[in-house]
Amino acid sequence: MISFLRKYKRSLAFAMASLLCTVLLIFGNSIFQPTLAAGNGINVIIMIGDGMGWEMARAAAIAKGAPFYTSGKGSGLSFQNLTGYGLVTTYGTTIQGNTPETPTDQPHLTGNSALDGSEILTGASPVRPNFSFQPTPFNPGDRIDGNSLAEGNLAGYDTSKGGPVPWIPLTPATPSKYDKEYIKYSYPDSANTATTLYTGVKSFNNAMGVDIYEKKLKTVLEIAKEKGKSTGLVTSVPISHATPGAAASFVNRRSKYDSVYDPTKSNQDSILQQTLLNFQPNVLLGGGHPLDFENRESTGPVEKYTYITQDTYEHLKNNPTSNRYGYTFLERGSNATKTLLNTAAKIDPNKGGKLFGLYGARGQNGNIPTSSSKGDYSLTGLDNFSVYSSVVKGGTPENPCASGQIIPGTAGDCVPVLDAVGNPTSGPTPDTVRPLAPGETDASFIAREVNENPTLADLTKAALTVLGKDKDGFWLMVEGGDIDWAAHDNNMDNLIGTMNDFDKAVQEVMTWIENHGGWSKNLLLVTADHDHYLTLNNDFASKLTANPEPSLARGLKYNAKDITFSKHNPKDAGHFWGSDPNYKYLWGSHSRRIVPVYYQGAYSSTLTRFLGQDVKFTDSSGTYSAPGIRGVVDQSHIFQAMKTALTSP
Repeated sequence: MISFLRKYKRSLAFAMASLLCTVLLIFGNSIFQPTLAAGNGINVIIMIGDGMGWEMARAAAIAKGAPFYTSGKGSGLSFQNLTGYGLVTTYGTTIQGNTPETPTDQPHLTGNSALDGSEILTGASPVRPNFSFQPTPFNPGDRIDGNSLAEGNLAGYDTSKGGPVPWIPLTPATPSKYDKEYIKYSYPDSANTATTLYTGVKSFNNAMGVDIYEKKLKTVLEIAKEKGKSTGLVTSVPISHATPGAAASFVNRRSKYDSVYDPTKSNQDSILQQTLLNFQPNVLLGGGHPLDFENRESTGPVEKYTYITQDTYEHLKNNPTSNRYGYTFLERGSNATKTLLNTAAKIDPNKGGKLFGLYGARGQNGNIPTSSSKGDYSLTGLDNFSVYSSVVKGGTPENPCASGQIIPGTAGDCVPVLDAVGNPTSGPTPDTVRPLAPGETDASFIAREVNENPTLADLTKAALTVLGKDKDGFWLMVEGGDIDWAAHDNNMDNLIGTMNDFDKAVQEVMTWIENHGGWSKNLLLVTADHDHYLTLNNDFASKLTANPEPSLARGLKYNAKDITFSKHNPKDAGHFWGSDPNYKYLWGSHSRRIVPVYYQGAYSSTLTRFLGQDVKFTDSSGTYSAPGIRGVVDQSHIFQAMKTALTSP
C-alpha cells in the first residue's frame, strides 16, 4: 500500500510539473500575451466636434450633396453611418456670487465656482458665504451668464421652452409655443462640458477637471491608465485649450494655459504643465505653436507664447528626445505629416513611449490650417474671429448702441443697424492679411502652412499608430475644435470646411476600427460639447454654389463662399445666427440646445440604456440627482458609457 502511494505521489508530481511547463510555454509565448493584459483590450474613442450642433452637421451634409432633411439623424457624413444615435443635454452649474463683503442675495452666474475667488490658486479660496448646493429647481436665468436671483444651482433644460429635439422648433421664425430666447440663457462653455464628459460631474463654466469646490476629479483618462491602457489627446486647436485640457488638468480657470515650470512646486496650477507632468497621455497632438500666433501684420515672423510659455517651448525644442517631461517632441516643419507618421511608428507605449506634436498655422490663432467649403486652404493664415466681431459691437452708457437695441440674452451687445434690404450698414470686414515672411506670396504662404502642418485626419492616424500597439487597449479623444471657432465667427465657409476636416478624421477612425478588431473591440462616440444658434432656411441648399470638381474639393459638392462673404442678410444667405430671422449676424456665442451623439461598438448598449434616466453625479460635497428627459441622455451618461467600456472585465 505504502509503495503504491509513493508511486502515486511521484506520478502526480510528474504530471503537475509537466502541466506547469506546458502553461509556462503557452503563456510565455508573445502570441498569447493579451490574455494576461491588465486592461480588457477594448479601445474607447470619443470624437468631439466643438460647437457641432444638429444644424452644423446638417449644413456640412448638404454641402457634401446629401438630401436636405428637416429632422433626425440625417445622412451624408461618415459619423451619420454609425448605428447608434441620440440627443444629449449639456447644461452646467450656476452659483450665487456671495462674498464676505456681500454675503447674501448675489446673482447666480455660470462662471462662478462655490469658492469666493479671493485667491488665484485653484482650490485656495474659501467657500462662498451661505452656500449649499441645490440641484433643483433648474435655474437658467435670463442672460448668457445666468444672472439669476432665483433658487437652484443647475441651469438644466426644459423641453417645454427650448424644444424636445434640436429641430423643434425648426426655426425661431415660427417658434410656436417655445421660447426662442431660452437656449441662450446660461449657456455652457467647452471647459465645464468637457469636464462632465470626462468625469460625469456637473461643474461651472471655466472648470477644468474640477468640481464646483475646485476639487480635483478623476478623469476618464486616469481611469483608462489605471486599467493599463494607453491614452491620447488630439485637437485641431491649441493643445492646452478647454476640450483637450479638461481631460488632463485640474485648474479653476481655462485661461491657465501654461506656466513657467517650477520644480519646487508640487502643483504647477496650469493646464499644460499638469498634462505633461501629472497625467502624461501617451499622445498629445494639436495646435498652439507660437510662430506668428496672432500676427495681424503683413509681415512676420513674430513669436507669441499664449498657449505654451517660452520656457516650456524652448526646453522642448532644445531637448526633443530627452526632456523633463519624458516626451518625444515634434513641431511644425518641412514635410510635417511624413515626419509625424514616421515618428509615431517608432513610439511604443508599452515601453512608456510618449509623443508630443505642436503645430499651428501662422496668423490663425494657433489652429492647424483652416480649410474652406471649396476643400482648399484659402482661409489659412487669416484671423478666425473677424466676421461677426466686425458687425456686432458692444454698447456702453458712454457709447450707446446706434440701433438703440441690445441683443436679447446678452449683457450689452448691440443689434446691428440694417439698410433697406436687411444688410448691416457696418461690416462685415473679414481678415484678408497674412503675416508673410520676406519674399512670400499668399500662394507660397498657404503652400508652406499645408506642408508644415498635418491635418486633423493625419494627427488622428498618428495617434492610432501609437496607441494601437497597446494590447490592453486605449482611450483617445479627438477634437475638431475649429468648428466652434467658425460658429463664433458666423462664418459658414469656414464652418463647412472644418466640419469636413472633422468628418475625415472620423472616417480615419472608422477605417482603423474595421482593420483592428472591429466593433466588438472598439467603442466610437461622436458628439458635441455644446451648440451655437444657427438656423438653415428651407432654401439653404439652393443658395450654395456648386464646386466644379468635388473630388478636388475633398468631397464637398457645394461651397458657401458667396453666402459667407457676399450675402449678408438671411434671405440671400439662406441661413442666420440667433433668434431673429431678420438678422444674419445676431449671435456669436454658445447655446444650451440639445446636441446629437452618434455611436457604435463595444458596450454601446450602455449609453442606450441611459435614455431618459436621471442625471446623477458625485462631487467632493456629496451625491446629487436631477430629472432626466424622456428619450435624451446627458453628458454625464456618456462618461458612464466610456467608463463601462474601459473597466468591464
